[in-house]
Amino acid sequence: MRLTPQQQAALDHPGNVLLTACPGSGKTRTIVAKLVSEVERLRGTPFAVACITYTNAAVSEIDTRVSAHLMPDDHLNYLVSTIHAFCLHQILRPFASRVPGFSGAMQVLTPDREEFTEIADEAAEAVGRYDLRYEDYELFGRIGLDVSGKYIGSALTDDMIRLAAPHFMQGAAARGFIDFASILYLSYCLLRDDPEVARSVATRFQSFLIDEFQDTTEIQVEILRLIHAQSKSRFFLVGDPAQSIFGFAGAKPELIEPFAVDIGASRAYSLSWNFRSSRPIVEHAEKLFQRAPAMTSEGKNKHCTEPVRFSAQDDTFDAITDEFLPSIERMGLPLGRSAIVAKSWTELYSLARRLRDYGIKVVGPGARPYRRSRLFANLAEQLGAAVTDGHRYNVRQLERAMFNAIQDMTGTGRWDIFGYDGRRTMIALMRTARSLAEHQDGVNWMESLAAETGAILVRDGWIEARRQNDLLTSAKDMIADMHHAEIDVSNLSIEDLGMFASPDKALRLTTIHDSKGREYAAVAIIGLKEGRIPDYRSRTAAAIEGDKRLFYVGVTRAEQLLLYVYEHDYRNGPSRFLGEDGVGIV
Repeated sequence: MRLTPQQQAALDHPGNVLLTACPGSGKTRTIVAKLVSEVERLRGTPFAVACITYTNAAVSEIDTRVSAHLMPDDHLNYLVSTIHAFCLHQILRPFASRVPGFSGAMQVLTPDREEFTEIADEAAEAVGRYDLRYEDYELFGRIGLDVSGKYIGSALTDDMIRLAAPHFMQGAAARGFIDFASILYLSYCLLRDDPEVARSVATRFQSFLIDEFQDTTEIQVEILRLIHAQSKSRFFLVGDPAQSIFGFAGAKPELIEPFAVDIGASRAYSLSWNFRSSRPIVEHAEKLFQRAPAMTSEGKNKHCTEPVRFSAQDDTFDAITDEFLPSIERMGLPLGRSAIVAKSWTELYSLARRLRDYGIKVVGPGARPYRRSRLFANLAEQLGAAVTDGHRYNVRQLERAMFNAIQDMTGTGRWDIFGYDGRRTMIALMRTARSLAEHQDGVNWMESLAAETGAILVRDGWIEARRQNDLLTSAKDMIADMHHAEIDVSNLSIEDLGMFASPDKALRLTTIHDSKGREYAAVAIIGLKEGRIPDYRSRTAAAIEGDKRLFYVGVTRAEQLLLYVYEHDYRNGPSRFLGEDGVGIV
């Protein structure tokens, strides 16, 4: 694996490291190289390296890259995981008997589960609220706990959430669920109060690679500190304070330096070469946050001279159809590697539907004609992609879909799904999906596949016989969702289902937060008006700086084409970040 001198220098340091990495600097490549070298060092031993990253998408990407460089049995010596999954599977569940009130079989209450909405509704009703909006459900997903067990995150900024938070957590536990905040807090308590637990975790994992360290919360830092105190693990921390955008979830970039000092991490290493963006885009980013050393464009796009553009229209839809899409076609960029990003989902829902009606394939809010939380949804999408993409399909995605579906049905994390037995089941599912596709399409294919998938999972011992029809029931629920959304199900194809597993076939609509860690050939940032970015509620310098970092992340997702979109508003002009206080384009 070829590395730059900057990347190799950080990799070669024998002790703890804090690596500052600019956008597009190849930090994922550096982490993968570090992980592979650690696995090679630990191969044949009972020890492992843990790579902790922020999102499931990042987990999938790193896991896929790493697996290409390692031997089949090397999965015993490494783990790629989010911090919540790590705490749940490596701390909480192994030591469940030591945690009062925790059942190891508890399922995780994720925001895309139907039960999440029901529990949030009940919690809100308990404090006198009966009219929750989409934004309110997002706030329930942002409830956190600090090291003292006090509510933080959205509970600090919204009075209803502050009052409803205890009811929400109690309702989750009563239904056999555990929420994200409780996973971290209970894990912290275990490590703090039971030295044997901390010693066991530190002994097993001799190295920790922490991605997106700028978005680490106080309780996450304390979990790492308790593990480090056992003097058995080394730490490789990678982050960028300029890209810290999860303050609403408790992220504190100011914790980076003190923790690095406490563990004796070298802070001499920095990645300043941007291999993603063109020079005009990098120049805009540098105007927002000037770096030392300065970020420079060094990749294949450094010779691209396409200027960054600004569009002011009466309707955002017109800006996209009149300027953004024609520019993508003019430059010969793939539609599937293009994205419209906004501060929140609310700005994207109606736009997604209008673009679909206009004949543009889109992936994003309002694009799926069924609930994403349906049990069979992800499996159906992955198997649809396996059918339509053929040899180009990434089988690791199906493995994770299988793992998640089995965990939802059984309440148990079957990590052996990633071994030989899981691969055998996966091949059977793909063969079945392709065989059925020879005679069926669309919803008929999906129903038949759901029934066959349930039978295969029972046959191979992944689920009990009584759960065999759960996937078929879910498929029928998906079809009901489509009818409710007035979708012509007779014209739904396998390719339509697979599109969501292979989003490179469609225009991506996403929030800036969800775009973090991703890159696109073309990016249009919409909703760029004063009062929105920065938010009208951002009255302190720190809050405005946080909004500026959010805008910075949006800018640095783009490779060749970047369009700023402002929809005329007689009350609010273009964002200040487009003017002298930012990129200076207006």
